[in-house]
Amino acid sequence: MTAQSLILPLPSPHARYLVLNLTTLSLEELKKKLTQLLSTRDRLITQDPKANLKTVIAFGTQLWSQLYPERPAGFHDLAAIDGPLPMPARAADLFIHIAADREDFCFILSQCFFEGIREQIEVLNERVGFRYLDSRDLTGFIDGTENPQQLDERAETTLLDAQHGVFQDSSFVFVQRYVHHLDRWQKLSVDHQEKVIGRSKLESIEMADDVKPDDAHIARVVIEDDAGEELEILRHSLPYGEGHGEQGLFFVAYTRDLNIIDRMLGNMFGHTADGINDHLMRFTTPVDGAYFFVPSQQLLEDVIDAD
Repeated sequence: MTAQSLILPLPSPHARYLVLNLTTLSLEELKKKLTQLLSTRDRLITQDPKANLKTVIAFGTQLWSQLYPERPAGFHDLAAIDGPLPMPARAADLFIHIAADREDFCFILSQCFFEGIREQIEVLNERVGFRYLDSRDLTGFIDGTENPQQLDERAETTLLDAQHGVFQDSSFVFVQRYVHHLDRWQKLSVDHQEKVIGRSKLESIEMADDVKPDDAHIARVVIEDDAGEELEILRHSLPYGEGHGEQGLFFVAYTRDLNIIDRMLGNMFGHTADGINDHLMRFTTPVDGAYFFVPSQQLLEDVIDAD
């Protein structure tokens, strides 16, 4: 078995993020659309292999239960967090992640999927992600600095192993859209911004622990095990937005263990013993979020082909 094509390669400069619910679309019709999507992807790859077109198709808890009799251990819905800085959650049926070195290929796949079914689904998100400068967020700071770089490290971070049986080489993905308040952010001095993030802005060098504020973003999102080893996730996030409208980050993280994400979010939104919130959350707002299961390529094909 192998992982779906998008997870392990390094992030691409262009992406489309589709999050949706089935309303009147039947499972049989969904399988036909997914087959068409993958067939169109393979045709485009043949036309231009250098475009590095890749996809992930992932399923929410309810839809996966309708498609397959077993659920992988640890697969659960994202829980909303209440408090002074709340974090909403909105479960969804399907997440389709498309990435490539060509934006038009991402568009073609999105167009292919939606053709003929627009009235049978509810689209919660269709966002166009783009690489900004040298892989920076719109805040001006490099995003994904802590991502594992080697292929074996990325696989170890994201993929379920042989102990999970039929779910080997599958993964989980956390999807959350953040709306940035850049007018407020840009009023801060660079020194103040660096204290909010916990890194230098230009070189992306992490502050020393005795200097880094306890509420710095880096201080809140780093999760360690009992031995003090950092528990990694693999980010495939990109900025999105319009010059005149909403601007932000479409956060996407693949992991073999959703409990890591649960702990990270608890740290960020003050659900820990210290009660400290991530300072960055005063300059960006999460507006939705969900967990999805990413079957291996073989399991995905088995599910699509099943009667």
